[in-house]
Amino acid sequence: MNFSNRHNVRPSLGAPASRRPAGSRKSELAGETPALPGTVPRFRDSKHEISFWGNLFPFRCSFAALLAIALMAGAVCLHAGETAANNTNLVIGLLVPPEEPGAASLRDGATLGVELANQSPGPQVRLIIRGRTGQWGADGVEAARMVTDDGALGLIAPPDGAATHLVLQVSGRTAVPVITLSADSSVSRTGVPWMARIVPRTVEEAKMLFTGIHASHWVAVIPDGRAGREAARDLNEAATNSGCSIEKIIEVNRSFTNTTRLSKQILKNHPDAVLLWLDPAPAGTLAKTLRAAGFAGTLAGPDRLRSADFAKTAGDAMEGMMVAGPILENDATTAFQHFAAAFRARFGHEPDATAAAAYDATTLLIHILRQPGDHPAHETFPISFSLAGATGILSFDSQGNRKVNLQLFKAHGGQFIPAGDGANK
Repeated sequence: MNFSNRHNVRPSLGAPASRRPAGSRKSELAGETPALPGTVPRFRDSKHEISFWGNLFPFRCSFAALLAIALMAGAVCLHAGETAANNTNLVIGLLVPPEEPGAASLRDGATLGVELANQSPGPQVRLIIRGRTGQWGADGVEAARMVTDDGALGLIAPPDGAATHLVLQVSGRTAVPVITLSADSSVSRTGVPWMARIVPRTVEEAKMLFTGIHASHWVAVIPDGRAGREAARDLNEAATNSGCSIEKIIEVNRSFTNTTRLSKQILKNHPDAVLLWLDPAPAGTLAKTLRAAGFAGTLAGPDRLRSADFAKTAGDAMEGMMVAGPILENDATTAFQHFAAAFRARFGHEPDATAAAAYDATTLLIHILRQPGDHPAHETFPISFSLAGATGILSFDSQGNRKVNLQLFKAHGGQFIPAGDGANK
């Protein structure tokens, strides 16, 4: 996949001026506590002291070496960028791994957020998009290079939990704020205080489904590997909190093709509700196979299934699908209508849930970086203000988790519409 910017978002060749004096990133790096050989580096400032690796990264060696090289090499770029002429004041970075299913929506939503922000007063903003395949940790190195080579003052992490953890490791080292689209609960337990999650947690989405859908026999289908382990942990927690249980959790490879065999495995458990906690395209394919096999129960999944990929692969089997999504409250309805109209005009099609979340993440990050004063952006956290976004009111708790009211949406006639009174207000 070619990750050159097809939306005329220019790559940055030098670190731009920021809301802080020239050389501020250099002083941030100098604020790190020197680490003895074999110890874990820590970042320290007047408000925070955190472990570079947080509490969840026992696998340090290979990625540590890659990241250290990227950061040390970037110091030269940062120094050179201090005197570089530049037409913009702010640079933000978006990490898009090549295998990310919602890559196009991520790019489009973030691009629109920057373009609309540049029509309003304040420093101009430039969007950098990086992401590539390679050995484990390559996305983390790309995130580091957005900070060191491109001069990014804030980063947007994708829905993928593993990629978000890599971005947060860079953030822990550099004190660059991160807005993530990952729903994994583990993301807010990394110990990085200048992070905010723009989407509801998996636990919250699943609890809304468990409490709003009348079913007694649940089966969940999740991806294998790390993503599946995180999903299983969160889904089980949500089920316990809702007073129910998942009778069977089935892990599948992301590239599975034998949906007939998988549907038989699901149906032999005689479920009356099936959670398809998968990416949109495979979830749609499996939904179609289950309906063709005669399953008449409820199909449900995460909010990211409100997408064209799911609708295309599911076809008529999309009818009746249930997801949990944010309620558009107060000024958020107007914000969504403005976003949707601008998105249609810019890209020629309707936005999906991922595009809206990427747009909100971009808008929030720009708002933080445009705050007046000489205080570094990471001191804005924890976020104490609220904004009206395309996905609802953007408000966060002390851990950076989105404070959001959810409701059930049900697919009908090719679109998702609110389903009755199923809300967690």
